[in-house]
Amino acid sequence: MRILLLFIFFPFLTFAQEKFKYKKDFEKILKETKNIKSEFYYDHLLDRYNKIDTTLTEKQVLALLIGFTDNKFYNPYKDIEFGKRLYQLNEEKEYKEVIQLGDEFLITHPFDLKTLFETSYAYFKTDHKEIADQYLLKTKMIFHAMAYSGQGFKLEEPTFALNPTDGQDYLRKGFNMKIGKMGSGRDKNGYFLDIIDINFDNGSTTSMYFIIPHAAKKMFE
Repeated sequence: MRILLLFIFFPFLTFAQEKFKYKKDFEKILKETKNIKSEFYYDHLLDRYNKIDTTLTEKQVLALLIGFTDNKFYNPYKDIEFGKRLYQLNEEKEYKEVIQLGDEFLITHPFDLKTLFETSYAYFKTDHKEIADQYLLKTKMIFHAMAYSGQGFKLEEPTFALNPTDGQDYLRKGFNMKIGKMGSGRDKNGYFLDIIDINFDNGSTTSMYFIIPHAAKKMFE
C-alpha cells in the first residue's frame, strides 16, 4: 500500500532522446560541474534543485547526480543502511523522528531516493501533504534524469543510478514494476552494472541494466 501511495504521484516517464554514453560523457560532465561558467555548475544547479525548480532539464539533474559522486558525503553502500533505518521507523509510526533524521541527512545527501521517499511518507502521515509532495517532486526529477541517461533494457544502454538500490526504487516506484532476480555484471568497458529482472503479469521476464561503477569504486576507497 505504501508503494501505491507514493506511485500515484508519477506519470509515465519518457526516455532519453539524446544519447548519454557513460564512457564518453561521465568524466566530461563531472568536469563541467566544477566549472562556475558552465550550465552544469554543481552549486548553481543544487540551489535550483533545492528550490524545486521544475525548469531544470533532465541533463542538468543528471549532471547533479554525477557531480555528487565526487562529494565527500557520497558513500552509497553505507547510506543504504540509513534508508533501511528510516523505513523501520516509519513502520513503527515514529514519523517525527523520521522527519528530523531525514531532513538532517538530506542536507548532505540531497539525492538519496530512500530518504526522500521515507521522509515524504512521514510528512504525509503527519498531515503535511504539501511538504510530502515537494519531496516526491524531487524524486520525480531524479527519475526523469535516470530515464534520460539510458533506457536500460540493453546492456549497451544502461540507466545511470547513483546508489545500488536506486534501480529497485526506479522500477517499483517510478513504473510500479514487479522485481524478480537481482544480480550484477560488467559491460564491454568493464563498468559495473546492477542487473534487475522485471516480472510481467503474463509470465514473461526482461532484464534492466543500471550502471554504477562510481558507486562500486567507493567500496575500495
